Amino acid sequence: MKRVLVWLGLALILGSCVPQAVRPQPPQVELLQFSLVSIDPFSGRGEFDVRLRLTNPNPYALPLLESALTAELGGSPFRLTLPALEIPTGASREASARLVVPIVEGTRALASLVSGQATRFRLLGELQARLGPAVVPIGPVTLVDREVRIQFAFQPPTIRLVEIRLDGLAIRLVLEVENPNPIGFTLEGPLRLLAGGRSVAEGALNLGLGPNGRNRGELSLRPAGLPGGGGVSVELGLSARIPGILDRSVFQVLQGVLR
Repeated sequence: MKRVLVWLGLALILGSCVPQAVRPQPPQVELLQFSLVSIDPFSGRGEFDVRLRLTNPNPYALPLLESALTAELGGSPFRLTLPALEIPTGASREASARLVVPIVEGTRALASLVSGQATRFRLLGELQARLGPAVVPIGPVTLVDREVRIQFAFQPPTIRLVEIRLDGLAIRLVLEVENPNPIGFTLEGPLRLLAGGRSVAEGALNLGLGPNGRNRGELSLRPAGLPGGGGVSVELGLSARIPGILDRSVFQVLQGVLR
């Protein structure tokens, strides 16, 4: 019995001398950039560039594998993939990633950012590092937790009167619209055709414009009476809209000649 106890004690002593698996410390992460790429209601998503600086606190190089993380924006979770990179001992490396926010799930967060409000951004999850032949998890850990803003000032679209002419008993009106913004929207609302200072026809425009996109709208207006040829003006009382995210007034008066 004594011999068994001696061997058991020896086994415990030897076991305590065996080094345990190394679990790396997570890198220190600094958010360098959070910027708007585009919001496209027609593809149903917004995109943002995220740039990070990662610093390795470990006394050995830290080869990180590609890792799927959770990016919380305004309290809503989305997926962000951090690319693979190796960080030398005590050094820093930068990494860039693209955050895709579906408009349906991210309406509140996108509205907050577009309106210029500070919005909470958290980046969390589990990193993967390759140490020798083993893949070692790091985390779960919160890498970033801070407020972000985007630089965005809405620019009214450029609207050009391409054509206005009589077409039988109707008036054919063609508008070309260019959107200078990285945010797409639907341009909608009433318009009036004025001749000699009085309204002679009314209609409504509904035109989709992608980010930095261009489109044409054609309308057929039924005039109240038959206006003569000559100088006319088109009065536009429109709105640039993404439901729940963007609503900006666009008022313009275009001059043309009815042929």
